[in-house]
Amino acid sequence: MIDHAATSERLIEAYNAKDFNALSALIDPGIDFAHFNRDFVLTSREALIEVLQGFATSYAPDRRFEPAVRVTVAGDIVVREAWYAGTAAVDLPGFGAAGEAFRLKFCSVMRFNDSGQLVEWKDHG
Repeated sequence: MIDHAATSERLIEAYNAKDFNALSALIDPGIDFAHFNRDFVLTSREALIEVLQGFATSYAPDRRFEPAVRVTVAGDIVVREAWYAGTAAVDLPGFGAAGEAFRLKFCSVMRFNDSGQLVEWKDHG
């Protein structure tokens, strides 16, 4: 049986390390991604990785998820509550002005398939 909570932590570790190859390996090609508060929707791994790489290089290079405040698992779904922090390199509505630090509480809902790949990722916050 796959430990989906552990897989979600590996995904976050790869995200924080900017290890986009490891991150990509954990994500299904047809990922269903949305960040609801930001009106952001993607439906492919390639598009998601491209956005995450751009954010990590151009918009908030020091961005990171802090250790989870709470992780709840229900079957193939992991709900991870954590702070998301960094410094805006440019003016980012909802995050901060260029040079400003931000720290936002996120709730990430992640669903995994039977192979342990992420098939759905919904961020709130």
